[in-house]
Amino acid sequence: MPLVLATLAASLVAACSSPLVKPVTSAQASTQVQSQNGARALKRGDLNGALAAYGEALAAAESVEDFDAGGTQLLNLAAVHARLGQLDAAHARLDRIVNAPQRYSETLLGQAAARKALLYLDAGAHGTALSWADRAHVGCPEPCNLTPAMTNLRAFIALERGEMQRAAGMATRSAELAAAAGLHAEQANALRLAGRAETKLGNAPAAAQALAQALQIDRELGLPERIALDLMYAGENEERRGQAAAARELYERALRVGEAAGLPKLVDTLRARLGATTKTIPRQP
Repeated sequence: MPLVLATLAASLVAACSSPLVKPVTSAQASTQVQSQNGARALKRGDLNGALAAYGEALAAAESVEDFDAGGTQLLNLAAVHARLGQLDAAHARLDRIVNAPQRYSETLLGQAAARKALLYLDAGAHGTALSWADRAHVGCPEPCNLTPAMTNLRAFIALERGEMQRAAGMATRSAELAAAAGLHAEQANALRLAGRAETKLGNAPAAAQALAQALQIDRELGLPERIALDLMYAGENEERRGQAAAARELYERALRVGEAAGLPKLVDTLRARLGATTKTIPRQP
């Protein structure tokens, strides 16, 4: 806003005798600064730095019993613990929210339940994950912004259980909901799941289309791990329909992304797949 317009706006507020905006306290300012520091550390891959900064933000919020800000930092800390593989610590952070519903908003309670559902999914406890996914929707007004992620969770479990038709349908629905809500990362997740399910069903063209859409979104979002996954699953789709050369090209692209992004587990998987496709069709000079 230009300075003149800002001054006019201030004078109108004074003329209308509007209540003064509450000043930001030193604790609130510290929470904001440390939270931003945590986000920057997370973006550059400094997980321990993010953990320290979010911890400082939490301490500042708790010093004045700012439960909304504190709950947000507990969610941030849980996410970092999860990325570090510290699942017990992640659950402990989330339990502080879900075990104190009198302190935290319905929004924070729902987000904490959704995070717990995803943690249990990663641990392979599918039944418990589904229970927490149901709990995440309690108190979440429609349209609930947690629905795409929780639908993707259900689609993934269906995929793991071999229920491919159900997985494809749920993932497609999730992609539509995520797109409508502007949740582009979740939309890409849904498209990736739909593509995998369509591959298993033998619907190679539908799978290729879904995975190409996921790849486009993940490129725009700049998410290397997901880009590599999109390419890997696209390669799997080509391999399953007998296109070994096309599959190898996609695996090689995924491998380059994985190596550049420092994703050792994914790199190992891709090297194994490349070894298998190389045996299928000779490498061109």
